[in-house]
Amino acid sequence: MRALLSKEAEMLKIPFQFNSVIGRLETLDFSNLRNTLDIKYGEAIAISCSLQMHRLLVVDDVSCSGIGQLQKMANIAQLKQMSSSVYSPASTLNYPQTPSPQCQTPKLLVNFLNAVCALKPNIMLMMEQDANHNALLFCDRFVEALNYYAALFDSFHAVIAANPRRSDERARVERMILGEEIKNILVCEGVHRYERHERLSQWAMHMNRSGFDHVPLSFRAIWEGNQKLMSFGLNGCQSKVESDCLLLCWGSTHLYSISAWRPHKGSTSGSREHMLVSHSAK
Repeated sequence: MRALLSKEAEMLKIPFQFNSVIGRLETLDFSNLRNTLDIKYGEAIAISCSLQMHRLLVVDDVSCSGIGQLQKMANIAQLKQMSSSVYSPASTLNYPQTPSPQCQTPKLLVNFLNAVCALKPNIMLMMEQDANHNALLFCDRFVEALNYYAALFDSFHAVIAANPRRSDERARVERMILGEEIKNILVCEGVHRYERHERLSQWAMHMNRSGFDHVPLSFRAIWEGNQKLMSFGLNGCQSKVESDCLLLCWGSTHLYSISAWRPHKGSTSGSREHMLVSHSAK
């Protein structure tokens, strides 16, 4: 990303500095974000957050308001039914229904977005897995993860078929990244379950609640994103626009969402009435 943005800034003759943050988002000191990100006053700020914000959705949902006991009962009922020969993902399951853990935006995410808002960024870009892996019940997460990761592994298979020399790289990614994600989604509960991927519509709810307005991606951003996808030569890989955001898909399965945001008017510096995002799809 640094090289792409630096090249574009040079073409536009815009002074540009890229500060990368290496590490987990939840470990940052949100009370001192300006110094952490080495941001100087008076600079135009663009913040890009890729595949990290879902880790801020962690809550102790196991012990909240008796939900934990209901969850355990439901999971046991689900596991028994899943082990029967008549089970299918479309089966009607008879178990206690539990409320969604995200009826409110978690405090950790609120604290981060408040800190970002205080920086008065011109734009904030976010990329997240577009899947509902944050359900309380095991079966709900299992079915969603099965469909999502099956599509993701299929896309990897197509990439390797076109470029066999990357097979070792694929094995490392599947073992060290995707395997750990699946394990965390299915095995862990409560504060230990941090791979809490959510849909674009749920992220829009969190962002709006936290004082951010959605910024439509420009035609150029979407066009460049499509050109990049086409360059891989993968027929199953495609993108589609939903609510002026970009969804990266394998077949009909959504894999990733890309969206742009800025703090509500009155919270930001300067006028950006006509700002368009041109590089978030790269």
